Amino acid sequence: MSLDSIKFHGYCSTKFSGEADSLELAYVDLVEEIPLSLSINDIAYAVIMITPVNVEEFALGYALSEGLIQHQQDVRDIDIQPHNSSRNIDGIHINLIISSRRFSEFKSKRKIHLGASGCGLCGIESLDQAFPSLIPLEPSKCLSAELLGDLRSRLNKAQQLGQKTGALHAALLLSEQGDTLVCMEDIGRHNCLDKIIGYAARQGISLHNHSVVMSSRCSTELIQKAVRAGLSHLIHLASPSHLAVKLANQYGLTLIHLTKQNEPRFFAPTARKDNQDDR
Repeated sequence: MSLDSIKFHGYCSTKFSGEADSLELAYVDLVEEIPLSLSINDIAYAVIMITPVNVEEFALGYALSEGLIQHQQDVRDIDIQPHNSSRNIDGIHINLIISSRRFSEFKSKRKIHLGASGCGLCGIESLDQAFPSLIPLEPSKCLSAELLGDLRSRLNKAQQLGQKTGALHAALLLSEQGDTLVCMEDIGRHNCLDKIIGYAARQGISLHNHSVVMSSRCSTELIQKAVRAGLSHLIHLASPSHLAVKLANQYGLTLIHLTKQNEPRFFAPTARKDNQDDR
């Protein structure tokens, strides 16, 4: 589904007009939120609440960021079908057909992932499973102060859906030179990053020395997704958690908080302001 095909649901709500005992109707656009059920080679895997735009990119990115596949080439087919539940709730079913090797690995780990959803760590049965050992990232280029200065406004302007409805997270993918490549929006913050990862995979873009700017706070599962995808720089408009910072430094991921009024805060060695040379 493309951005142009997204549906808006209009509802009438009452609002206070400023006069005592005076209410009036207001017609507002609300963005879609629907359940997406994901199967791997016809085996049910997860149900995730999603904004139904760029769903193919989401499915591919989710599979990559969750470690279900290693490369886009592991996917043989993506079958997307509409679904309507017994309670008359529209949804989407995606069956991801993956290679026999990855499918064998998936079946051996399937019990761990039952119940997993967009929250990132749901369905995990132990602490060791929640924090798997990931390959550290290669050293990356440092980001300039000039690039960071206008990222907050660039992200806001790129949010086409958010400008119409609000209540959406967004992720902005930047090239190695700092140019905007794509903006992904969704009701779920994890979904935004998955859509970015899927988009990059479909376009053949290596995320090394690339940046993603996100409207949300940064927590551990976003760090894990970024590291698995090979993303070099993760930039957020809200503060990260203590554990997110610890993991970012452990894996060499540049983590930056863009504050509203003060200077950006850097949380990774590759983003030190006193070291702006390429590494």
